Amino acid sequence: MGFQLRDGIHWCDCEGRAIFLDVDNDRYFCLPSAINEAFKRLAHEQPRPGDAVALKMLCSRGVLVERNGLSRLRSPARIDPPTHDLAVVPGRGPGLDLVVRALISRAVASRRLRTRSFADVLARVHDLAGKSRSSAGGEQEAARCIARAEEAITLLTAVPGKCLVRALSVHSLCARYGVSTKLVFGVIAHPFSAHCWVQSGGAVLVGDYEQARLYTPILALG
Repeated sequence: MGFQLRDGIHWCDCEGRAIFLDVDNDRYFCLPSAINEAFKRLAHEQPRPGDAVALKMLCSRGVLVERNGLSRLRSPARIDPPTHDLAVVPGRGPGLDLVVRALISRAVASRRLRTRSFADVLARVHDLAGKSRSSAGGEQEAARCIARAEEAITLLTAVPGKCLVRALSVHSLCARYGVSTKLVFGVIAHPFSAHCWVQSGGAVLVGDYEQARLYTPILALG
């Protein structure tokens, strides 16, 4: 008998601690030291006989579920290391129509977070990522214009907006324009902090490259 993560549970190893994102319950959490070590050994396929009690406890808490055969845990999220902010790359500015669309997209994202569950919001992100198709040529330029449009909104309204709202808005706008991006959630263990941003390769569209590179990815969609 083996173990696997419950659907909706994502994890990463951050500064020696296993940190979890429970999408269904919209929360981050970590484990007591002894259980943390047992889980990490399971994740590295090196469980010990004495870990059984701790792993059964994780089953009772809804983190793991038992499965027939060997244990199989989903790997932590992997992304290209953030290298720069796309909005600062020289080029033409976004047109007024794109700025208006970005403003509407942010309002829609904000409303969706107020009226839908976190799981429903991320399910839509997954659907959008599946429908997005990279356009031949010009994709990076389109991504840069979208990043600049989001920046313009912040300058015009003097309201930065929460990182999740901004990231959801930009990711949705990119999907609309056929730009493939990743919506990334990351964490810092000590003191605990969570952040969300959007990447295209190593370029960060929204979420600040200098900030994003400090976080360990726990979930990446797209």
